[in-house]
This record gives sequence, C-alpha cells and structure tokens, in this order.
Amino acid sequence: MGSSGYQMELLAALAANIFFYVALSQSPPLPHSRADLFDLSKDQEMNLAYISSVPHDGIEQVRIHWLLELVTLRVRNGKLHYNFTALDNLMDHLWENKLIPGFELMGSPSGFFIDFEDKDQVVRWRNLIRLLARRYIGRYGLEHVAKWNFETWNEPDHHDFDNVSMTVKGFLNYYDACSEGLRAASPLLKFGGPGDSFHPFPKSPICWSLLCHCYNGTNFFTGETGVRLDYISLHKKGGGNSLYILQQEVEAVEQIQKLFPNFASVPIYNDEADPMVGWSVPQLWRADVTYAAMVVKVIIQHQNLLISKPNNTINYTLLSNDNAFISYYPHYFTQRTLTARFQMNNTKPPHVQMVRKPVLTVMGLLALLGEKQIFAEVNNSEGESTENSTIGVLASLHTPAEQQPSDSWQATLLIYLSEDNRTSPNISTVTVNATHFPKLEELVYVTYCLDNNQTNPYLIWKKMGSPDFPSTEQFQEIRDAEDPVAAGPFPFPEGGVLTLKQDFVVPSVFLIHICARPRSVPDQVTGVRLIPLTKGQVIVLWDDGCVNSRCIKTFEVEFSPDGKAYQRINAKDTIFTLWIYSPGVTVMSKG
Repeated sequence: MGSSGYQMELLAALAANIFFYVALSQSPPLPHSRADLFDLSKDQEMNLAYISSVPHDGIEQVRIHWLLELVTLRVRNGKLHYNFTALDNLMDHLWENKLIPGFELMGSPSGFFIDFEDKDQVVRWRNLIRLLARRYIGRYGLEHVAKWNFETWNEPDHHDFDNVSMTVKGFLNYYDACSEGLRAASPLLKFGGPGDSFHPFPKSPICWSLLCHCYNGTNFFTGETGVRLDYISLHKKGGGNSLYILQQEVEAVEQIQKLFPNFASVPIYNDEADPMVGWSVPQLWRADVTYAAMVVKVIIQHQNLLISKPNNTINYTLLSNDNAFISYYPHYFTQRTLTARFQMNNTKPPHVQMVRKPVLTVMGLLALLGEKQIFAEVNNSEGESTENSTIGVLASLHTPAEQQPSDSWQATLLIYLSEDNRTSPNISTVTVNATHFPKLEELVYVTYCLDNNQTNPYLIWKKMGSPDFPSTEQFQEIRDAEDPVAAGPFPFPEGGVLTLKQDFVVPSVFLIHICARPRSVPDQVTGVRLIPLTKGQVIVLWDDGCVNSRCIKTFEVEFSPDGKAYQRINAKDTIFTLWIYSPGVTVMSKG
C-alpha cells in the first residue's frame, strides 16, 4: 500500500460561471409500442421520486426515449383523433416531482407514421407536434414548457426507428415538421438535435446532413434558407476513461465550427456523457463510489479544462448521463443506474424496494455548489500542478439574493480522488488551505465524505450474502450506508484561513461547505406526500423549494399516532428529500 501527499490552495476570488446543469436519460424496454407499461409503472414512479429527492433541484431534467409511443390515434373520416392520456400521466409524474422532460419527439403513435418522404405524413406530423406543444402549454403554462428541451429522434445514425422508414431526406423533412410545429405553438420553445455520435465527417451522415440543412438548406414548409437549431446535442462516452469524453467533444465541436462557423455560439449538449456504453452490462465499479467519483471527475474536468478557460470557444451548456434506468435481477447494483431495485416477490402482493446508490448520493453534494467558480489548485508533494491526475478540485461561491433572508453567503470546495473505473489500495494525504475568506460573523463549515469503506450500500449487501429479498432490518442496515459521512458544523477560524489535513482512499469524494449565518431561519418544507411500499412501510417525500437555504444540516421527519404529540423518527441526518418509514425496525431518534 502506497501513499502520496497533495497540497490544495483555495482563494476566495471570482473566476468563472459554473455551467452546472444536471440531466439524465432513460429508455423503456421493448416492445416500444407498450412503453406505457414501463413509463407508468410503480417502479418508474419510485425511480422518479428518488431522482427528485436530490436537494435544491440538483437534477432538473429526465430525457426519456419513445415518448410518442404513449400517444394513440384513430382515423375517423380521414381525420386523426389522438389520445394523450398515457403521455399526460407521465408528464404529470414529472411535474409532481419538479422535473422537466428532455422531450425527444420520438415514436410513432399507433404505428401511423411510417414514411417522412410522404408529404402528407410530414404535414400531419407537424400538426401533431403543434397539437402536443399547445396541449402542454395549456396544461402547465408557457413559462414551464419553455424550459423543456425538445429534441429530435434519438441517435438517428443508429437507425433505431422501429417500423418507420427514415432516409436522410425523410429525417430532414421530419426535423422541419418538428420545428414548425413547435414554432406554431410558441416561438419560445427550444428545439435541437440530433443527439448522436458525430463521428468524423463523412461518417454519421444524418448528423452532418442535419447541420448542413439547418445552415443553408431549404425549409420544407416555408421555403426559407436555413432552419433554426437552438442547440446541438451529441453523444460522447468514455470507454472507461473520463478525459476521453471531453477530448471527443472538443474534436467534434471543432469540426462543427470549422464546417459551420456561424454555429460557433450555438449551445452544445452532451446528453449521453457516460463513462462507458452498455447500461445493462454489469460492471462492479458501477455499484459503489468508483462510479460516483468518476461522474464528479468528468464534471470538474469540463469546468476546469474547458468552460473556465479564457480562450474557450465552445458554448458548453448541458452534460447529462444516460443512467436513469431501473436495474433488474440479479444485477441490483452493478448496472448503469442511480438506484438498486429489489423486486420483492416474497410478499403478498409482491412489491418493490429501492436503495440509493452513491452515484445518486453524489448528486446531492454537487447540488451544494454555488454559481461562481473561484480559484483552487492542487499540487503534489513536489509542488507540481496536478491538473489532470487522480485528484481534482472545484471551488465555488454563492452570493445570497437580497430578498431571501434565509439565504446566506456560501463557499463550497469539492474534491475527488478517482482513477476512473479502477480502485486503488493507496492512501493520499490532502492538505487544504482556504484563504482570503471574508471575515463574516459566525462562519461555519460542514464536511461530507463518500468512500467505499463508509458509504457503500453494495458492500453491506454483499456482506449479508447478497440476499435477493433483504429483510426489513437488512434494508435498514443497507440504507444506513446511503448518505455521505457528515461532520460539523464547526466554527470557521477567525483569521479567515482554514487548514484541513485528511487521508483519503481511491475512490473518494470530499466536500467542504462553508456558510455565513443567514438573517432568518429557513422556511418550511412543502408538498409532503406518501408512496405506499408494502404493509407497514411507506416512502415519505417533501419539497425543499421554499426552504431557500443550502445550509441545511438535516431534515427532521416527525410522526404522531394521534396528531398531537410528534416525535422525530429519522434517526440519521439527511439532506435528501425522501425517507423510508419502516416502523418494524428501530428508527426512533434519541434526541
């Protein structure tokens, strides 16, 4: 076992904006024509609840394939009559969980649309998209729907169109129909694409043809030259290597900017920036903090090596992981998912339990970052910079809004130790020097840590013998390892300089959250609701949107059998907005 030392300098001075926008993707299983069986299932309801439990709107978007398979139609007297009930139900689930859809205009309602070189079908598709967009503007309001990222059919160069015939020309007709349908509903609606690999030209013919078409092609409906392209979405994955994602993105965007210079300022999305392809292929590193640390590493690399660089010409706007899937037997923890799903077929009736994996927990730490990046640097024991090594850092500031007295000045330091999808027996000693902090009264700080020894539900489950149907007590023990290890709050040194020295294993994620005292206490949580699990067990959910402070030590869940005397029932502190009430086990607080 080796060891190494690192020195970390943090200077509380502004450097750059933090782009941070977290989104996820998922897809229903085959057959896509029965996407409703997945999208509207109890399992999906729970999955969305877990995703939305990341505090402070830490995850905003879920991008779901084959959404239009949820729409059915009947033809009467030559007119199309649509039934949006199933799609409405899914959109309502997202709304209830304060999530927005990455709305891929993907699928063929009742298999009706089969050929986008057929002019009649192209016109009818535009009318469908206009009807759909107007429907949801009426249902949720334009301000909300204008936040949605409407997008083309996923990965068109992979030709996963089911029974739709989609030539290059047909895809361009389809694109124009989507664009004009959305524009007819409101010019404020965003539309982009193509959500694919962008292999070097002339590979990926649909990708490059779409950019050519939007640049100087002829709009199918208006005859104008050029078609709007509100963002360019591409998919670049890591092959097990974190930096490879960024390198591929830069290569692709540089070619785009060379061929289409007027697109240089168009926002770039990588909405499938996963460390490795194949969501269902079990990988041990996906089960624990290895995956969580790698996701943080990818985000920090984008911020430090691209976005904050003064000579950066790429308008990088969204980074998304394609990991909102639901795991299945026997790969509970090891697939590319955020939760581990257990299908409890030993109860009558059967039910489902989920466990939050470290890769979802780390999203809660990312949600503590502020909006402005500040200078932070890591040097090894020889004093050399370690810009792209095992260790990395991102530091941020948050300045409170005047009208929010419960908000306060904050600084956040996020550190990862990651050798990508590998673990290491080595221990690294990290010394943090945080200087030039304002001498505000009553500054305090809290630390959070994730590693495979202390915060590893998968390891706890393995030590139990990997049960397919954990008992209530076993689930409690597994879930006790979900949250990061928190310490504090501690008073910040009066001189405005904080020095911390700590040993870390690889992988680890460590966060220091520094808060000034707010002018008033946090506001009340809202939207408390319950999802029944099984007899005597329930998921408790709440909304932290009105709390208006990230400086929360814990949420306290209280229960009263008679509605009079309430007692706290969640013994462990948590900053997440979901908790499992299972009174069959000892969960009563001592305090």
